[in-house]
Amino acid sequence: MLFNSLTFVLLHFVVICVYWCSPRLSIRLFFLALGSFIFYGWFYWPGLFIIVASIIANYFFGIKIGQARSRNWLVAAVVVNLLSLSSFKYINFLTQSVSDVSSFFNVDIVIPVAPQWLPLGISFFTFQLIAYLVDVYRGKSEAEKNFLVFTCFVSFYGQLVAGPIVRSHEFLPQIKTKRIFSGEKMQLGIFYFISGLMLKVCVADTLAQFVDHGFDNIKTLPTNMAWMTIYAFAVQIFCDFWGYSTIALGSAYMLGFKLPINFDSPYRSTSLKEFWRRWHITLSSWLKDYLYIPLGGNRNKAYRNLMLTMTLGGLWHGASWNFIIWGFFHGAWLAVEKSVSKGETLSEEDSFVSGLIRKILVFHGVCLLWVFFRATTLTESLLYFDHLLLPPYDFSARVPSALSTTLLLFLVFHNKLAQYLVDDKFLRVSLVKQILISLLIILITLAYSQARLDFIYFVF
Repeated sequence: MLFNSLTFVLLHFVVICVYWCSPRLSIRLFFLALGSFIFYGWFYWPGLFIIVASIIANYFFGIKIGQARSRNWLVAAVVVNLLSLSSFKYINFLTQSVSDVSSFFNVDIVIPVAPQWLPLGISFFTFQLIAYLVDVYRGKSEAEKNFLVFTCFVSFYGQLVAGPIVRSHEFLPQIKTKRIFSGEKMQLGIFYFISGLMLKVCVADTLAQFVDHGFDNIKTLPTNMAWMTIYAFAVQIFCDFWGYSTIALGSAYMLGFKLPINFDSPYRSTSLKEFWRRWHITLSSWLKDYLYIPLGGNRNKAYRNLMLTMTLGGLWHGASWNFIIWGFFHGAWLAVEKSVSKGETLSEEDSFVSGLIRKILVFHGVCLLWVFFRATTLTESLLYFDHLLLPPYDFSARVPSALSTTLLLFLVFHNKLAQYLVDDKFLRVSLVKQILISLLIILITLAYSQARLDFIYFVF
């Protein structure tokens, strides 16, 4: 069940009606959990066994850790969660790597390949649960003893499969409190929902056609189309994930909840450090708080910690060497920034031209690294770089008008839309302007009729 489908709209509408019409909090939470399980099971119903088992196990882990404040219980809980994630996501990658290494040394090792199946959103809810357990151990959050509340915290369909990754001290109190209906929050939620839908359907899905064609035909890709394709992917993945996160925020607002913002115009960054403050904000803060700082942070071997954190962050995205390399280079870049300029953003005294140059350089550096993220193999990545950077250069190809128009419209409307997708700023403009903006977004979305595509981060 995709966010950009009529089925989800109907499910969400039913959940909203039942939720707000129910007089008791327990009834509301029951139907919220039921709606979440229907949403999750719609993709592949056996996956329900995985998430239910994870909820039950971590509910008891949380209580044990809260009672004993025992490091042993925390370690056991984190290991169980990571083993669960690894068994589904990384086991075939590990076995294939062992097989490749053995072949390189002319050693014949036959390792059976397990059936490939990745439970939906397992990376996201595993990280969310680990953060919950660590926060309980640290005393930052209380262990949740109400199983229904805990179930809704883990399984809320608004952010279950691709984030944002919510912290227990932010979201659990909202679930435990009986929400009061607010017309303004409902209005804001609808605006967020249709805005995210427009980003997904009109921008991301349109660009996906050109990106897929480019990466499927790398051998014949002219130089100018190689650059246009990677520009298109940079915008596609941003609008795809930004669109999903915006729909998630909108769905939550309609139910009286507030989720953390996950994107803040990342391609306007003047350093990679700033980029990661603006891109997938909840994952960036998770990596900082639960991996980088425990490794020693800035206090001890900061460069090593940066490299290790970002490399593992790359591995979190997917079980392939491409993701590891992608994360490694991000870590190396951050380490160089830290040693040279400490990755600070521009001060007010910096000139406009200097800031613009830094933004262009950071954007193109991020685009080059996106090649590893989008290509399916390392060989494919290297071939793409060959067509992108090395002679002979071929700029004779005609850029499709739909591609250039979509990228241009994105540049024109990005800043305007982004400024309304921060907290409740949309509600601060006049009612007439709200209606006109909403109608424009709806009309633009309805004008696009291509097939509905999965969200990119659903596979992570």
